[in-house]
Amino acid sequence: MSKLKRSGVVMASLALAAVLVSGGVFLLSTQTEAGTASYTMPFLTSHGNVPTYCVISNLNKGDNSTVSDNSTSDTTATFAVMATEKGGSSQTAKAIPTKYTPKSGFVRVLTFKGKGIYAGNDFIVDLSGELAKNSLKDDDVKNPMIYTGVLAVTSSTATCKTITISCMQGNPDGGGKRLIGGFFCDDGTNLVAY
Repeated sequence: MSKLKRSGVVMASLALAAVLVSGGVFLLSTQTEAGTASYTMPFLTSHGNVPTYCVISNLNKGDNSTVSDNSTSDTTATFAVMATEKGGSSQTAKAIPTKYTPKSGFVRVLTFKGKGIYAGNDFIVDLSGELAKNSLKDDDVKNPMIYTGVLAVTSSTATCKTITISCMQGNPDGGGKRLIGGFFCDDGTNLVAY
């Protein structure tokens, strides 16, 4: 291998390592058609004092003259508990109410706290059936459940490039929040690692 080619391979390897180490986004494929962006979220906890806040953005262009914040649209979302530290998940997708899904041009914040999902102060999805059967005690602070889930956002134009997500974990009243990495988006065509 020539010195120039070897140098190019080394530079490409270093660039890839820099992206992975820095916690950046790594696009594993590049096609652009799909209808569901599914985010695998590998580390969630039912601990009531360690909520996970996820900012979900729909970057599709919205027509703000006809779409209001609480309107219905073709955008839907579901969440399924896929695995728990004690096993036994049914992997059943639960619908997120339409008014809490990110329509084109909108952002939503969903909070995974205890055994449920919240939008602001509204309790919108009950996960107790999935998490309680795996817990020795029904105490989310002393005996929290660690679990993995899949958040799927569906619309006619949803892809991993148009539906984005960023999650932070921690107590807002005390220790601050940390960014969570290690999740994937799959839209049937693109596979993106965060």
